Amino acid sequence: MKELVADKVMEINVLIAGVGGQGNLLSSEIIATAAVSEGFRVRVADVFGAAQRGGDVLSHIRIGEEVFSPVIRHGGADVLLGFEPVECLRASRFISPWCTAIFNTRRIYPRDVSIGEAEYPHVSKIVSLLQKLVKKLVYRDFTKIAEKAGNSRVLNLVMVGSLAGLELLPIKKGTFLKVVTETVPVRTKEINLKAFELGYQELKRNMPGLGDGK
Repeated sequence: MKELVADKVMEINVLIAGVGGQGNLLSSEIIATAAVSEGFRVRVADVFGAAQRGGDVLSHIRIGEEVFSPVIRHGGADVLLGFEPVECLRASRFISPWCTAIFNTRRIYPRDVSIGEAEYPHVSKIVSLLQKLVKKLVYRDFTKIAEKAGNSRVLNLVMVGSLAGLELLPIKKGTFLKVVTETVPVRTKEINLKAFELGYQELKRNMPGLGDGK
């Protein structure tokens, strides 16, 4: 992560890796809007794979004082938020040696694995590979935490809450909560706020330890 000067961050690059339907876009919107609310310039780019649902999705979020290109260069991500293990590994070309990676260990099998044409690597192998590439690795079955909130589909808010709990960004918790409240549909506000809080507390309590890769 880049130098902090007079409480202003020069540049932070956040990459979200997942598959279609996991809520990448909402997560990047919340993080970007919260950063803008704190007075930073932000650039966002969402890159989609072959399928809208089930295809890979990468969300680039660049926060800083002078940020021009919306796309993170290879080796430039300070934070990797991985919603799915293989997609997290697939995005490794973007991570820097000082990167903190937070990833969900719950697998989503692509079509070629489901029909037996490919093999999904064991999560422990993905953990081992990522540990060699990043400065800090935090991993959990974050989907289980989303289920505790009431629905596995709020995984994205659990992950954003976890990011906030690690205090990696110059964004206050209250700012995140305000943006979540204003961004999600009214009927889902309660469950999304609960998911954010559970993710936040999970990593706030267990900072800076590793999670289980089971």
